[in-house]
Amino acid sequence: MGRVTLFFAPDVKESFLLSIGNPSLDIVDVYLLDNKNRILNSYLMGSNRKLADRPFNHRHFITPIDSQQQSVTIYIKVHSKGRLLIPVNISKQSSLAVTEQILMAVIGFISGGLALLSAYFLITYISMRSPIRFWFALSTACFALLFLNINGILGQITSITAYITQITVVLSGMLILTTAKVTFAILEKVPPLWRYVFYLIGSTMLVVAFILPYEEQVLLSLALSAFAISLIAVLAIFYYSPDKKTANIFAVIGLMLIALSASTQIYLFLNDIAVPQSQLFIIAVCIMLGILLIALAIDAHEKTLTHRHSQKQQLAISDLQRFYNLFRNSAEGLYTSTLEGKLISVNPAMCSLFGYQNEQQMLDSITNANEFYANPADRELLLGQILQNGKVIAKEIKGVKQDGSEFWFSISGQIKEELGQSYLFGSIFDITERKQSDISIEFMASHDPLTGVYNRREFEKRLNSALANIQQGNNELTLLYMDLDQFKVVNDTCGHKAGDLLISQLSQKINQVVTDKGIMARLGGDEFAVLLENDNSQVAYLLANQILNVVGEFRFFWENSIFTLGISIGQVSWQPNITSAEQILSMADAACYLAKERGRNQIHTYSQEDKHEQKHESELAWLNKINQAIDNNQLQLFYQHYQTLNKSNSGHHYEVLLRMQDEEGRLVAPALFLPSAERYNLTAQIDRWVTENYFRWLSNNPAHLAELAMVNLNLNGYSLSDKGLKLYILNAFEKYKIPHSKVCFQITESMAILKMDETLEFFKTFHKLGCKFSLDKFGSGFSSYVYLKKLPVDQVKIDGNYVKNILIDPVDMAMVSSIKDVTKTMGIETVAEYVESVDVMVALGKIGVDYAQGFGVAKPKPMQDFEALL
Repeated sequence: MGRVTLFFAPDVKESFLLSIGNPSLDIVDVYLLDNKNRILNSYLMGSNRKLADRPFNHRHFITPIDSQQQSVTIYIKVHSKGRLLIPVNISKQSSLAVTEQILMAVIGFISGGLALLSAYFLITYISMRSPIRFWFALSTACFALLFLNINGILGQITSITAYITQITVVLSGMLILTTAKVTFAILEKVPPLWRYVFYLIGSTMLVVAFILPYEEQVLLSLALSAFAISLIAVLAIFYYSPDKKTANIFAVIGLMLIALSASTQIYLFLNDIAVPQSQLFIIAVCIMLGILLIALAIDAHEKTLTHRHSQKQQLAISDLQRFYNLFRNSAEGLYTSTLEGKLISVNPAMCSLFGYQNEQQMLDSITNANEFYANPADRELLLGQILQNGKVIAKEIKGVKQDGSEFWFSISGQIKEELGQSYLFGSIFDITERKQSDISIEFMASHDPLTGVYNRREFEKRLNSALANIQQGNNELTLLYMDLDQFKVVNDTCGHKAGDLLISQLSQKINQVVTDKGIMARLGGDEFAVLLENDNSQVAYLLANQILNVVGEFRFFWENSIFTLGISIGQVSWQPNITSAEQILSMADAACYLAKERGRNQIHTYSQEDKHEQKHESELAWLNKINQAIDNNQLQLFYQHYQTLNKSNSGHHYEVLLRMQDEEGRLVAPALFLPSAERYNLTAQIDRWVTENYFRWLSNNPAHLAELAMVNLNLNGYSLSDKGLKLYILNAFEKYKIPHSKVCFQITESMAILKMDETLEFFKTFHKLGCKFSLDKFGSGFSSYVYLKKLPVDQVKIDGNYVKNILIDPVDMAMVSSIKDVTKTMGIETVAEYVESVDVMVALGKIGVDYAQGFGVAKPKPMQDFEALL
């Protein structure tokens, strides 16, 4: 409640007006009393009352005062939930009218300018679609409404005055949200966390307007507004983009002006300091100036964005130019076509690749991209793969040049959309040279380099495939296995160069007969095979006869010599029990072997009832077992002692023997598997194994090595043809430090004679080192004594067939005596094998034989269980 008394001079004729300038006051009651305290008039006003009840339709609470009274006492009663900041002004009616006109002009100017600014940015947003313009238009509109609401204009226009404070809080929250949007669009680099802080502040103000009591609303809204505006100004200083310096400066100054003006008004409000309306307008003008600066900042921001876009366009143009240069100068052929095949563009490399002079000529000449391909269907397959997988990389296809010549190219392509149209973008480069090389390598991998027919690996692959197919249907299959007769004569007489030429010429003639009937392969050396399937297998025997005739008519000329050859052919037809290529090849080999044994140059058809073929198959079975034994270390070393007959034993003297362990763990004597090893050239591998393992055992048993007087190591005569065996044994001596003088190599007489040259060369090498040599099975040949003079041996082992019956057969006794006499004359020691009893041993000693070996002396035992001879 407040009271004031006015005294008027007698000459005052003009009326006065009382103005209360806070439109948010809830209840304002004004009472006018004369000098006798009689009520002249009363006015009941306030924002919670109807605007029509006021004496004047004005945003403020204006009360007329009659100056005809000598004095007037004014009682003012105010009730409001908020702060009771009551600016009261008493002025003449004419003076207030003038002031009001000025104020309304200023308000109109400010609000109109804000409205125009908002409308301008909203219109430009619609045309430019720039989000920052929309948020600034909304922000400016919010401030204009806030300005009108604070000054009561909004309530005066709408006649709704009861929610001035709530509307102020809501508009302040919206102003913070929209201003934050504008500021962050300019600053760009503000972290998301700060953005969420401002959005939370604005949202909080929208909520508290309808939840908290009036006083708390005002205080919280003012505090949040001050915090938000100040924080935005600080962020504008610390977060900026170097290329937006002007926009940043305008934004910072504008925000600082707004923050300073808003903070000043908040300070005055919180401290209940009433200021004239004119000063409040100055604050509003400062805020408006800040808004204008932000508008300038937006303009500068968009110019920067335009500059950036221009730079991107320049870069894009530069990239396009580089792409065009790359397209033009690429070593790969590049092209674009429609999915239907119409060419859109090609580069010079593409023209050169297909034999055209320039791009225009190629575009004019090619009606459809199908013309690129030797098989037009290849393009359809390519397109299907691209549509399915999105792209194709390095697909190899045969193409056609302008002149009709074919070549290989690698193509990569993908489909892209441009202006609603699908295009195929492809790159092509020539791979003819590499492809021909690949084809050549593939040919070499599957064909014999000397003859040009299939090699063994490819033939077995196709044979396995044919066997797999035949088991699924009722087809037929026949295999011909062929071995040239007397081919070794050419090799031995004229050399391997002549032999290679013969094989090359003859294989071509045979292949001419086989072509269109089956496939031919060289299995190795002078061995060939022919595979016949389906109907052709029915003419297998006729074809085999044609091959016999072709070989029989063939003449090989070398220098001044003419050679003729024959061919042995084994024929096998498929049977249900045949399941693998190895099996049917083995059967065909057996049939071919029998063709040779029965006179050569003939055809032999395989039969399971033939005993000779069964024997041959048995040898083949042993072949696999031998290989497995070597690979799986299933060979075992045994030993058998020698007994001296004319002097006492001085150290260990024995022969190393070999056994093989089968799948069931049983020991197999060498007589069962060595024939197969000799036939299939495995003896050298076996001799290597024996030498390596025995020498290693000696090295691991140095005490035994020290007591060793002599060991007899068997060598197979076929092994001496292996040029690497001699070097292998020399290295083994060196590796395990075995004294050469303690080793006597033993070879059968028949093999030594058969391999005379190789035997003499081997003997010569190891004799120089101190090794000794023994002839096994001596006396079994008709010319033993003749060859004994040629071979520098140190010992002979008399054939056991003469030894075992010497007590009952005088001829055997005479033979043994004769051998002893001759060898003793030559200074050669003798060993008698098959000594089964002490009586035989005594008889041999009387004759003068040096050593005895047999069950009568000691039985063979495993090397690892060695026991000295008692």
